[in-house]
Amino acid sequence: MTPLERCRLVLEGGVPDRVPVCLLNFMPAAAMAGMSLREYCTDGQAMAEAHIAAWERYGHDMIDLENGVAALASAVGCAVGFEEDSSPPWVTGPALERIEDVDQLRPIDPARDGMLPEVVKATRLIAETVGDGAFLLAEADQGPFSLATQIVGIEELLIALVEPDKEELVHRLLEYTTEQVIAYARALVAAGAHMTGMGDSIAGPDVCSPYIYRRVALPYERRVVETLAADGIAIDLHVCGDATRIIGDMAATGSPLLAVDYKIDRIAAKEATRGRTTLIGTVDPSAVMTLGTPDDVRVAARSDLEILAPGGGFILSPGCALPYDAPDENVRALVETAQTEGWYR
Repeated sequence: MTPLERCRLVLEGGVPDRVPVCLLNFMPAAAMAGMSLREYCTDGQAMAEAHIAAWERYGHDMIDLENGVAALASAVGCAVGFEEDSSPPWVTGPALERIEDVDQLRPIDPARDGMLPEVVKATRLIAETVGDGAFLLAEADQGPFSLATQIVGIEELLIALVEPDKEELVHRLLEYTTEQVIAYARALVAAGAHMTGMGDSIAGPDVCSPYIYRRVALPYERRVVETLAADGIAIDLHVCGDATRIIGDMAATGSPLLAVDYKIDRIAAKEATRGRTTLIGTVDPSAVMTLGTPDDVRVAARSDLEILAPGGGFILSPGCALPYDAPDENVRALVETAQTEGWYR
């Protein structure tokens, strides 16, 4: 099967010839191309060149395109900066000082605002060059809840969640962020991505209780998934940390792909999602992929394959974005393990 056929089939609930592999490698791709992350994250041509070169080098099935966690934040008015050239951009200041000012926010234009046009440009260039040679997943950045924390600050939002007189303001903010995620996702798929994605890690159990996730974040994630599905667009959902307690809820969004990291209980995750969606992960991007040896990578990948591959519904990848200095030989080991041992037994 081709990489595109392989990825599409597993996302549709089928069992392809082998487990596809994705690298989540925007940072090491930039390093391999001799770019700083500042150059990569702010230049669509550079983004495309870095990913195309990495794909030609490693032959992975799925290209995951992103430029950190601040693209949408830059478009809605947050202050965004770089701590150093080898780190992705971060939000350095909220767009609003108070949640009461939510009505000052304006809809984004992905063709004009913040760093979004560069990611859209990179998506188009990769799609034109790679074509059907790989499955292109272009990340639509943050999910509704996480984007809301960037707009007003996480402390302001979490306090507002427990103040009854601010409940309406919280939901107005989440209505706004939901629409911006949808708009950006549509622009990326229109540019040529086969699929898009959103990360809503601030809503996960490492930060918020499952009760808060289910009451506040989940309904808006589901709206994103369902609205885009009506347009024929698929979006994945990523929650960093130990998402075991909400993995069933994440599957209930209807997303065809859930990105989970090494902290999750893989057996529980497999049982909660079997026949419902596809999991992607979960090799530790730091301790194994960056600080380990190629043999460490192979051992971790084989463990994922043993637990998560049976019956289908699995794509092998790091559990989160690879660091800038992830060694070439370790990246190769992950791809080779999928290619030579990635069976859906």
